[in-house]
Amino acid sequence: MHDQKKIVVTGVGAISAVGTGLEAHETGLRQPARPATIKDSAFHALDRELPCFRITGYEPKEVLGKKGLRLKDWATKVLLGTLEPAFKEYLESCSDEEKPGLCIGTAFGSVGSIGDFLSDSIINGVDKVNPQAFANTVINAPTGNANIRYGIHNLSTTVATGFNASLDAVIYACDYLRSGYLKRMLVGGLEEVSYYEIVGMDRAGVLSKRGWSRPFAEDGDGFVAGEGCACFLLETEEAARERGATILAEIGGYCGCFDPSSGPGGYNPRGEGARYAIRGAISDAGVDGDAVSFVASDANGSPAGAVMEASVLSDLVPHKPVAAYKAKTGECYGASGALAIACSLIDMRSGRIAGVGTDYPVRNGIDLVTETRDGRDDEIVLVNAFSCEGNCAALVLKKK
Repeated sequence: MHDQKKIVVTGVGAISAVGTGLEAHETGLRQPARPATIKDSAFHALDRELPCFRITGYEPKEVLGKKGLRLKDWATKVLLGTLEPAFKEYLESCSDEEKPGLCIGTAFGSVGSIGDFLSDSIINGVDKVNPQAFANTVINAPTGNANIRYGIHNLSTTVATGFNASLDAVIYACDYLRSGYLKRMLVGGLEEVSYYEIVGMDRAGVLSKRGWSRPFAEDGDGFVAGEGCACFLLETEEAARERGATILAEIGGYCGCFDPSSGPGGYNPRGEGARYAIRGAISDAGVDGDAVSFVASDANGSPAGAVMEASVLSDLVPHKPVAAYKAKTGECYGASGALAIACSLIDMRSGRIAGVGTDYPVRNGIDLVTETRDGRDDEIVLVNAFSCEGNCAALVLKKK
């Protein structure tokens, strides 16, 4: 990227189980993990309560006002609640031509609305279903609603590449800006907790039976599901300086690929795709593995994922501190990559690396950050997203 347009981050918004807004995340990342539970939904019930990380401290009406919310589903309210505090003032100051494009990554989108719409028609009959609820059943519904609310006409894109969706969305946005189609993009990731994805993950046997997410643990037994959203304003450096924007970080480099080989849990134990993505991102950033200050890992407690990523990190960026933010946010599927970027930016700004909050034996002897490490001045962060479906991506953040 050193010989191409530089892409910088000039705004951040985030909502997750850690908190609502950046200040809440900065504080919440120092606190113990706060999982909740899920059992009942509008039309179904699980046979037992299952742990999950639910969004805390967010009341849509307080942030968005009452008007127009009645028919908006939870996923849409989460996206709007992420964008509103962070970007509303900026968006209102822009002319239509100056407004950024919008690109959101998600694995499941409004799957809760999709499932409820179908369940309502089966249980109560198709003539009883509110036809206005159909608008929430398309995967682009949250993004489209955001376009409408903020008058964004330049671009409306939803990237749905599974667990990697938000990191792939950032890559898409950066390529879009590099190509000169627009000067600015709002980009991020969104995911909700719902009965439908929880029951699917439970039946697949990938949820932790202990109900405790322990990234890279030698005896890890799965992940705890989560929900959340993180969004960023990306601009070319030239465009940011033209309007006098405060630059928070540079997207130094990135790389994505698909690994067709799989093993236990869907992950290629040799990590060929993960290695390719990391090497590509570091090369694109014009640095090498030694320059990386710390790693924002993809680890979520999955044994197969931990084996693969720990091996790759030990080889490519050995002895570097490794953050595992999913211990606090849960596995937020398509939103996890964006939340990892947001948490990394918070830690870089705060001069620290947030820890998982507990100590346990880890794989490959990696330097997992258990207790928060303060007094740091980290310049370069490697953010990973490696999906059990084979999608692999890595991104390098540079402090500005």
